[in-house]
Order: sequence, then C-alpha cells, then structure tokens
Amino acid sequence: MSDLRLHIEKAVVEKANNDTAFRERLKQDPHAALAEVLERENPLKNLKINVIEEKPGEATIVLRAPFKLDELPDELLDLASGGTSFSAFILYGPPYPERKPK
Repeated sequence: MSDLRLHIEKAVVEKANNDTAFRERLKQDPHAALAEVLERENPLKNLKINVIEEKPGEATIVLRAPFKLDELPDELLDLASGGTSFSAFILYGPPYPERKPK
C-alpha cells in the first residue's frame, strides 16, 4: 500500500509542479484534483487531505500515520489491486471462435 501511495503522490506533485492551474485546484479542492489525476472518482473522499506548500527556505517532513493492511477500507483495496470491471473481460477476453450458422 505504501508503494501505491508514493506512486499517487509522485504523480500529483509532478502535475502540480508542471501545471499552475492544477496546483491551485489541488490547494483549493484536493479531492477533485486527486480524482483528476486518477481519472476516476476519488476513492479517498472520506479522508481529510492536507496540502502544504513549502516556501523558499523551508523543508517539510511528513510522518505518515501507521496502519495495518487489515484496516484498509474496501475503496483503497480496490485501488491497490487495480480493480476489475466487466468491460475488462469483454475487451481483453480470450479470442472467441466464430459461430457457424446451423
């Protein structure tokens, strides 16, 4: 789960560093900005998200809250596993033989 979080954080920070409009959206509405990066509904909508912008001459160290894998909500477990949708089976299923008329 830690790897997933780092991956998402990296994508968000990279986009914020390259897109000033996104940076402002991230500071004003982090849930909407996160949904934009994930290209899906924000699975973390029940969590409070703090966005801190460093100023020159500052350094921020974030101490993450400890958690156990058995305490993750279903929304995060779906995101970590990549989730599955019915369309995945349709688009990427095995090749089906052509049906011959009877």
